[in-house]
Amino acid sequence: MRSEFKNVLVVVAHPDDAELGAGGSIARWVEDGAVVRTVVCTNGDKGTKDGLSPLALAQIREKEQLAASKALGVRETLFLRHRDGELEDERAFRHQIAFLIRHFKPDTVVTHDPWRPHYQHPDHQAVGHAAFKGVIYARDDNFLPELGCAGIRAHHTNTLLYTNALAPDFFVDIEAVFRKKIRAIGCHKSQIRTLRVTERRVRQRSEETGRAAGLRLAEGFTIARMR
Repeated sequence: MRSEFKNVLVVVAHPDDAELGAGGSIARWVEDGAVVRTVVCTNGDKGTKDGLSPLALAQIREKEQLAASKALGVRETLFLRHRDGELEDERAFRHQIAFLIRHFKPDTVVTHDPWRPHYQHPDHQAVGHAAFKGVIYARDDNFLPELGCAGIRAHHTNTLLYTNALAPDFFVDIEAVFRKKIRAIGCHKSQIRTLRVTERRVRQRSEETGRAAGLRLAEGFTIARMR
């Protein structure tokens, strides 16, 4: 296993984002012996057309996320419980992420690509920007001196991976773990009308991504090496 994928922190906006964007990669890394943790920044309380109340939906989606994380072998899932659709790339939010990076000391952080044009959800963009800045804030003690005073020292994350990249330059072969990815996605029952249709779409996208790398099924990322 590559040294940069021994300790991975996945930072996403909503329940199901980790599985859709990087579920196969997470499964691969876990099978290879990595410790993977997922941070879900919102409670997903807006994502329904079924008339559920925000509170009821948030509770359902949290349970679904825990089941999906278990299916992939994720060590720990953390819920920040911000309101769905209301995230902003602001100082307090960046500091939350920086604290988690210093605490868990990941080699790699996986998050949304904040520079992707025509985003379908503003939370993805906010999380991507905040996670990138959180990596920077976590790197130097002078950014968050109060954490240093509490004994939570700076941590340098080696690698950032951005999901759903339009022009990926880093690929993970997920053919052997594709069923795990689908099982994890299937745990998000509140978001899926027909799992068969969802699986077909996910497979098609994985095939398209794989062709660019000479693989049958792949997930693609934009990679950034942090100095």
